[in-house]
Amino acid sequence: MLGTSAGGQAHGGHTSQEVTPAMNIVSRATPAKLTAAASTAVTGLSFWMSFTALSDLAHRNGITESQAPAFPLIVDGLTIVSTIAVYAAEKKAARVYAWALLILGTAVSVVGNAAHASGHGPVAVAIAVIPPVVQLASIHLTMTLLSQE
Repeated sequence: MLGTSAGGQAHGGHTSQEVTPAMNIVSRATPAKLTAAASTAVTGLSFWMSFTALSDLAHRNGITESQAPAFPLIVDGLTIVSTIAVYAAEKKAARVYAWALLILGTAVSVVGNAAHASGHGPVAVAIAVIPPVVQLASIHLTMTLLSQE
C-alpha cells in the first residue's frame, strides 16, 4: 500500500485521486475491445503461418517464385477485407455477403493449408488447418461482442 505525505501525495508522486494514463486505458477496456485486440493478434499469427504454407503450395504447383507470395495475400487478403466489411456493413444484405466472403476465404485457406501439409500425415494436416479456423472463430466472437456494445 502507498502511504501519503503531509501534502496528500501518495509516495511515488501521485495524489490519491489522480488517474494515471494506464488506469484510464484499463478503465475504458471492455470485453469486446480486449477480444478485438486478441483477435487481431490471432489473425496476424494465422496470416503468418498461412502465408508460408500457401506461398510454398503455389510455388510447388506452377506459380513462379516471384509470384507465389501473391497467392496467400489474395486468399488471406479476402479474409481481412471481409472482416472489416462485416463490422462496417450497415445493411443486412451487405453483412451477409461479407460473411459469405469471409467464410469462402477461410475455406480456401483451410484447403490450401491442408493440401500443403498432406504429405506429412494427419497430425500435420490438423495443425495446418487450425490457424484459419481459429481466426474465423475469433473474428465471429469479436463481432458478436462488438455488436452488443
